[in-house]
Amino acid sequence: MKRHSTILVLLLLLSASSFCKEKNEAEKILQKTSETLNRLKVISYSSYREINNFADNYFAKNSGDSYFEYNNSNVARFQMRSTDYLQVYNGNEYFLLDHKDKTIELEKKTIQQIKGLSLLYNSIAALRIALPLILAENSPKSIKDTLIEGKTYHLVRFELHKKSIEFPEGISTFDAEVTKYYKLVIDQHTALPYMLFDSNSINKDQYYTKTIFTKINTKPAAPEKKTWNSFNYKSYKPYKKPLRNPVAAVGATFPKWSLPKFDLKQQDTLKSTDVQDKIVLMEFWIKDCGYCMEAFSGLKDLQQKYGKNIEILSINAHEKKEDVGFFYKREKPGYTMLYNGEKLAGKLGIYGYPHVIILNKTGTVIYSSEFDKEKIEGVISKVL
Repeated sequence: MKRHSTILVLLLLLSASSFCKEKNEAEKILQKTSETLNRLKVISYSSYREINNFADNYFAKNSGDSYFEYNNSNVARFQMRSTDYLQVYNGNEYFLLDHKDKTIELEKKTIQQIKGLSLLYNSIAALRIALPLILAENSPKSIKDTLIEGKTYHLVRFELHKKSIEFPEGISTFDAEVTKYYKLVIDQHTALPYMLFDSNSINKDQYYTKTIFTKINTKPAAPEKKTWNSFNYKSYKPYKKPLRNPVAAVGATFPKWSLPKFDLKQQDTLKSTDVQDKIVLMEFWIKDCGYCMEAFSGLKDLQQKYGKNIEILSINAHEKKEDVGFFYKREKPGYTMLYNGEKLAGKLGIYGYPHVIILNKTGTVIYSSEFDKEKIEGVISKVL
C-alpha cells in the first residue's frame, strides 16, 4: 500500500512539473510577442473576424485594414478602413466617414473614450496592451505547435476568469461568473499574432470568435497627411442623428397596434383590441443581444407564475420570420411570440433591448424599463 502511495505522489509531482514547464514555455512565447509588439512605433495589418453563435442562430463577419502609430506605450493616432467606412483618430478627435451616405460623424474623444469599434475587437492593437496584463495573471497557460497550410505556428492557450481582452484598457472585468478561453496563434519567425480565437465557459462549443491577421507591416508608409483631419473631407456632409421618440413613460396611453403572430400551423395576427381589458406584459427583443437571450428563461418563469392572469407577448423588433422561428422552436413558449415589431418599438421610443412594457386593464403603461424580473413581479403583484 505504501509503495502504491509513493508511486501516486511521484506521478502527481511529475504531472505538476510538466504543467509548470508548459506554462513557463507558454509565458516565454507570450512575453516575446508582447515585447515585439510593444517595441513597434508603427504597424499596419488587415484583419478578418467572424462571430459564430450556434446556440442563438447568429453569424456575423467583418474585415478591414488598420494603421496604428504609437508614442511610447500609448496610441498616438490610427486609421481603420473597411468597405463602407473610414475611422480616424488623430490624437485630438475621432471621426467616421460613411462612404455610402457621404456623411462625416465628428467627436472630440481621448483614446480612453474610444471602445466598442468592431475592428478593435480582439485586434493586434488590443493584444499589444493586453499581453503584459495577461502575463501578470496567474492563470492556466499552455503551448503546442500547430500546422496551418504547411507552416508551423505556436498555439498558446490562456484563460481569463470574469475578464476579457478589450481596447483600450487591455483587459476589462465583469460580474458574470464566466471564464473566457483564448487561443493565440503566433508566427514562430516574427513572434507576431496570426490568429486569435475566443470562447467561454457558458456557451462552450456553441460560441466562438475567430480573428485572422494578414499583410502585417511593421514599417508601413503613413497615410497621406490630408487624410488625418476632418476638415479635408469637404465632399462629406455632417452626420445628423435620426430623431427618436421619447421612451414610453409610465402613465402614457398605449397606441393601437397589429402584429403578425408566429405560428407553425397558420398565418395569424394579434391586435391591441384582442388583449384589451387585460394586464399585458410586452417584451421587445432582438437576437443579437445577450441580455435578450438571458431574458428567455425569465419570461418562461413569468409565464408559469402569472400566465393565467396576464397576457405575455414576446415581440421581436428586427428579425425575419425564419429567424424568429428558430427561437420559437427552441424555447417552445407558452406565451405568444410576435414579429415585425420595429415600427411599434420606434413609436414607443424603444431602441435598446430587451425592453419591457406592462399595461394595466385600461391600456395605461404601468412599467417601462429593462427586463428586471424582480421589479416586474413587484409591478404585477400590485395590479393583480
